[in-house]
Amino acid sequence: MKLLLLIVALFGAQLPGREREPIVVLPSNHFNITFDYGGKYIQLKNAPAVVNLPKAAPKPLASGVPWYVDVVNFGPNDVTIQGNEQFSVRLKPKDSVRVVAADSIYKVVH
Repeated sequence: MKLLLLIVALFGAQLPGREREPIVVLPSNHFNITFDYGGKYIQLKNAPAVVNLPKAAPKPLASGVPWYVDVVNFGPNDVTIQGNEQFSVRLKPKDSVRVVAADSIYKVVH
């Protein structure tokens, strides 16, 4: 049994996943995802009804990759993520989304 658990643990450690991205838990009274969260996995827990992205879409990350955030809503309520006037996405509890800054706009990448 111990050998089986060891094999499962070793195999699980090799699987790709979000654990390589830095995780940020947005405090429940925090209404903004700031530009310095770029490239991170944002967890929303008891978030306000609306969470704002930077008004101006950020420039690419230092690695050259377009600025992005992965956001998951852990509930208990729906959360709307708003960027500039052209961008808004609603997340129900357990929904997740990748938001990417492309030029001067935001878009959702699945």
